[in-house]
Amino acid sequence: MYGFIIETDSNQSLRKIGDKIIISLYEEEIIAKYNTFGKKIFLETKNPLPKDRNYPPAIMSTSEEKDIYSKIKMLIKRIKETNSFAIKVTRKGDHKYTSTGLARNVAGAVFDNWPNIKVDLKKPQLEVVIQIINNRSLIYIRN
Repeated sequence: MYGFIIETDSNQSLRKIGDKIIISLYEEEIIAKYNTFGKKIFLETKNPLPKDRNYPPAIMSTSEEKDIYSKIKMLIKRIKETNSFAIKVTRKGDHKYTSTGLARNVAGAVFDNWPNIKVDLKKPQLEVVIQIINNRSLIYIRN
């Protein structure tokens, strides 16, 4: 399965936006489903999307640190190597870790794939975003 994130500033409901995307993909003979997660739409398909659909890659996970780590490794394999990265964590709910601690601990997933990459918190070429709500997380890439 392929996952993608849709970020929107629209005042429309996320359900209406998700429904429109699903219908337009269906017209292109692409079967997909979506879930809303906070203020984001997580889209899943069995196949990659056409190049004109430039949605960032994403993946859903539990809020467990080991699961987030392994999902980042999977997600990173879908993109080209860059020179610098940062991890941004937002979370709601009670967890055994802090946002900063989690970011530091899961950064190894990026280093596992690209040992020479540098951390740049000010202007990274790649941003790994982890949004956690209670026991679920949404992980996606911005570059």
